This record gives sequence, C-alpha cells and structure tokens, in this order.
Amino acid sequence: MRELPERYFTNKNKVVRLGQLLKEAFPKKTLVDKNSQKVMSVWSEVVGDEIYKSTRITGIKNGIMYVNAESSAMIHHLTNFEKYAIIHKINNILGSKYIEDIRFKVGIP
Repeated sequence: MRELPERYFTNKNKVVRLGQLLKEAFPKKTLVDKNSQKVMSVWSEVVGDEIYKSTRITGIKNGIMYVNAESSAMIHHLTNFEKYAIIHKINNILGSKYIEDIRFKVGIP
C-alpha cells in the first residue's frame, strides 16, 4: 500500500480531535441579512424596556422569529396579547412583510 505524501499531514505527532477536524472542514456559516440586523437593533423600541430585559431574539429563519423569554408566564402574555402587535410593528419599520410568525421558548434572555 502506498503512503500519502507529507503535505496531507499538518501535524503528524499531535493528536487532533475529530470534532476539531470537522469544525475546520465545515465552518459554521452565520449569515445575518440586513433585515435581521435591523430587527435586532429595534427590538427594544418595539417591545419596550420591561419585555426587552426579559427576552432575547435567538434567530430569524424563513419569516419566523425565534425569541427566548425568561418564564412561561411571559411567553403566555406575549403569545396571547402582544405577538401580532409586535409582528405588525416590525413589518412597518422594515416596510415589508418580513416576519410572519414569532415562536417563543423559555430560555436565558
């Protein structure tokens, strides 16, 4: 069997974890478009200080905004009383129907 040339081995004597190799081979792509950045920057204006302090946007994908909230009671309030007003305010600021739905989850804000 033929041996591989030396150029294929970056560090022959050092043990490298498989996870590290995979991270280097497939770097995580963090594409944040301008609308996502705009939504994140105006979040405090849209929801107000009290809600802003207890929530955090974790991502936006395919028109769905994912938000972590500090408690299930906060999620209940946002889902039943604030959700559609928040969507409407964000879309008005952006001038298009960018956010179609918001999904809330209990998590660290």
